Amino acid sequence: MKTIIGSLKTLTVVSFSLIFSACSEDIMDNINKDTSHTNSVEGKFIMTDVITSTAFSNVGGDFNTYFSSYIEYEVGIDNQLYNAETRLNEPSAASTFNNIWSGTYTSLKNARIIINQCNEGGRDEGNYITKGAAEVMAAYNSALLTDMFGDTPYSEAAVVDENGSPLYMTPKIDKQEEIYATIMTLLDDAIVNLQKEDLSPLGNYDLLYGGDAGKWLKFAYGLKARYTMRLLNRSSDKDGDLKKVLEYTAKSFSSAADQAAFAVYDVNNINPFYGFFASRAAFANSESLGAKLSERKDPRFTRVILSPTQGGKRIQVTGASDPNYVPAPNGTPEQNMQKYGVSAFVYSGTAPTLLLSFHEIKFLEAEALSRLNRTSEAEAALKEAVSSAILNTENSVASAITTLGSNITVTSQALTEEAANSYFEANVKPLFAIDPLKEVMLQKYFAFWGASGEATESFNDVRRLKAEGKDFYAFKNTKKFPIRCPYGNSDTSANPEVKAAYGDGQYIYSEQVWWAGGNR
Repeated sequence: MKTIIGSLKTLTVVSFSLIFSACSEDIMDNINKDTSHTNSVEGKFIMTDVITSTAFSNVGGDFNTYFSSYIEYEVGIDNQLYNAETRLNEPSAASTFNNIWSGTYTSLKNARIIINQCNEGGRDEGNYITKGAAEVMAAYNSALLTDMFGDTPYSEAAVVDENGSPLYMTPKIDKQEEIYATIMTLLDDAIVNLQKEDLSPLGNYDLLYGGDAGKWLKFAYGLKARYTMRLLNRSSDKDGDLKKVLEYTAKSFSSAADQAAFAVYDVNNINPFYGFFASRAAFANSESLGAKLSERKDPRFTRVILSPTQGGKRIQVTGASDPNYVPAPNGTPEQNMQKYGVSAFVYSGTAPTLLLSFHEIKFLEAEALSRLNRTSEAEAALKEAVSSAILNTENSVASAITTLGSNITVTSQALTEEAANSYFEANVKPLFAIDPLKEVMLQKYFAFWGASGEATESFNDVRRLKAEGKDFYAFKNTKKFPIRCPYGNSDTSANPEVKAAYGDGQYIYSEQVWWAGGNR
């Protein structure tokens, strides 16, 4: 089986020494070189692939799909998602996340190649903005790996020589604490480099920002805020780190126009969440989530939740008492793709994938302020976060309505900033006054439901809060809750250290990652 970096093609070295004992050392050095293909390209060309794979596969792919079931945004009702929903082997199997295990390491590898090429003496020397952007993407994919898998191969993984061949075939496992130290260093270096210049600008090869260094800089500061909050339970100075979160959010996105949105989808290149449903139809409305939204009179309920198919059509439900509202019970659904309703998000074919959203930045700000007991400021930040999140929901619903065309009966009004503000004043503000932190985190949870790939970050929040003893979410699935992902089987079968760490895979239910209080 291939290891993490076994996906990098290596050429077999044939020992010619038995035949040509007089070959010089120079000839031997050149035997394994591929002279028919380019061994390297400009970093800006590689950046296109790094951004695309990170957004489409790593953010919008299997993590987001499975976690949507784990944290009860959706209910898995068929095949592997039904198995995940009912905890029948899928969450602990080494095969479940193998594709994204390999894919995320490949994205990290490519980001590292760009960084190395931009170093002194490299082919892209002098392209500081490109290097800074690659450092942001390396940090991003590093965090995805260690957040999901905990202690994992890192320092020796996704490392290649000048010919693109892996330097380590069985890379050692590194501690999550050490990986996070590197992540923060990558972001610090990126912040420095993104304030310099490029000799050969990224331009349109940058599918996030078109080479706009200022927006990449805001992205880097936003990730500093995200990861500083992630590590809060390991902080020796929590108030100090919460103030750092506020410092970083102040330097991050000032509106949704700045957010890290992969917005390239169209009728031919579709959003991965929609693509999964179009091929599998394995999701249904979550009874747990619907009850929470209905209780709060949240406008997303009647805008997003759709009926089961009726004569080939879906109908927007009008409320919890609507006979068209047929949610699936969390943990105990039937394997029946016709019985239950769905969320409009499963049809959001052109909704962007959000690597880091403006509403997340405002939720981080609101959380930090709430924890620091600066409640009036926290309320203002929360209001802005809720409004931005609801407008993002509307963007996805509008995409779904377009996708469905004549196959949807629309019964609700579009979500507007005015509607969001009215909801906040009537329903969110009174609950915030009772328990500010709880309301911030629940509103963030509602905000991350959708087609934008934010379920992964919501899964991190759930684990982080549970590690503090704060279970705000009241999930209804009574079966054991997965608290991490199993290593991929490409390495549990080929890397002895990973194989030993994986064991029978049941650790994914009992052993927290380091930042959530565990030791692996």
